[in-house]
Amino acid sequence: MRLMPILIAAAAFSAPALAQQMPNDNSVGRAATQPLRDTKIQKDKIPEVLLLAQSAPYSSANTRSCGQIATEVQKLNAVLGDDADVEGKKKGEGSYVASAATRAAVNTLIPGLGLVRVITGADKAQRRVEAAVHAGAVRRAYLKGIGLTKGCRPVAAPYPAAVADQPELPPVDDKDEKKDDKKDEN
Repeated sequence: MRLMPILIAAAAFSAPALAQQMPNDNSVGRAATQPLRDTKIQKDKIPEVLLLAQSAPYSSANTRSCGQIATEVQKLNAVLGDDADVEGKKKGEGSYVASAATRAAVNTLIPGLGLVRVITGADKAQRRVEAAVHAGAVRRAYLKGIGLTKGCRPVAAPYPAAVADQPELPPVDDKDEKKDDKKDEN
């Protein structure tokens, strides 16, 4: 049990260093400080714009003009980060893998972290945050759809390349398929 305070302190002190190395992406730093949120040492406050989106994601409030829509989308972008349609962003590009790897490493260092999350209520708090983020993403997509039908320019509507883009599945690695086939044979 002496190891727990040391690990929490290490995560707390390493987070600023990680954040400085990755200035454009806060998710790796957030993953490193996850134990602090799990033990309720550090709390996430849900931004008001996400709470409003959660209460009424399909509200027609502030959708009369392209300017109003753009303002609402920019507020959501400020807390959610860039949308999938941002110009110059490759499909599937993101820091999800780096964030997941950091989160997995931190979680394996602290045994029983899942139980700690349940006891402290961090699990429930995380679900509330995730629901608010989801509602914010839904609201942003809804606003951009309205902006598209009104003929608004981006940011009030999706970028033209995103609208013209055709949906496609990511390429499948043949090595992974062969491993799956071998498992099925056994």
